[in-house]
Amino acid sequence: MIALAGMFVFTACQKENQSAKESAMAISNAQDQVLISDLVTDLIDDIELTSESVFGELKTGRTDCRTVTIEPMDRVTWPKTITIDFGTEGCLVREDVVKKGKIIIIQSAPQRAEAWEKVITFENYFVNDNKIEGTHTLTYRIRSGHPVWNNTLTNSTITTPEGVIRTRTATHIRVQTRGTETLRDRLDDVFQITGNARGINRDGKTFSWVITDPLVMHMGCNWIRKGTKEINLEGQSTAVLDFGGGECDNLATITRDGEVKEITLRGLRRR
Repeated sequence: MIALAGMFVFTACQKENQSAKESAMAISNAQDQVLISDLVTDLIDDIELTSESVFGELKTGRTDCRTVTIEPMDRVTWPKTITIDFGTEGCLVREDVVKKGKIIIIQSAPQRAEAWEKVITFENYFVNDNKIEGTHTLTYRIRSGHPVWNNTLTNSTITTPEGVIRTRTATHIRVQTRGTETLRDRLDDVFQITGNARGINRDGKTFSWVITDPLVMHMGCNWIRKGTKEINLEGQSTAVLDFGGGECDNLATITRDGEVKEITLRGLRRR
């Protein structure tokens, strides 16, 4: 009887340990997905801000610690190749965000056109020592009076300083809902983001996610303020990541098998 009781205790401990391990993995996966989404959002912002400031006057040269070149240098020939070069030593673009390497963009039409496409690739490009590779295809349209960016990632790979590789294919659709009347004031811009992704995480597990309630991002805040994602991780039950009801903070909740846990998000400083 003592041996049988010990077996029950051992089995219960095994189940408890396995549950804790799966919970930790689900939280880590959710945090990774937020960081990757933040890197993608930062990339789009970088490209658009550079295009606005440089294409407006159609000039090449340095903007802060990056160098921008445009080829060919005229106003009538399209497509054009734009290269944003952050150098090899590291460029401090804002507090706590260091970039190096090149972003290479092939743009189909002028920045102020009603529609265009940009095909984006990278050359030894790093953000805070995270190496980013792959191809992004970014299209721009006006729909129902709102600017819409559709970003498709193909075999996107992020290699962390520890050598962890994460790959994924994804689609992000970003709609600007506020701030279109004040082009020079970025802080009042508000965006809604929808989309889905699939790939392999840091543990070599396949994952997929879909945004079930549009994510709301205010440019005056470093964090996504509301919205939900449904995340599926190989060998685990579905988890729901909830960014909250509109507060500007780095907190979210993850719900899995009826258990709700608060997590702290990892991301980039955007201001």
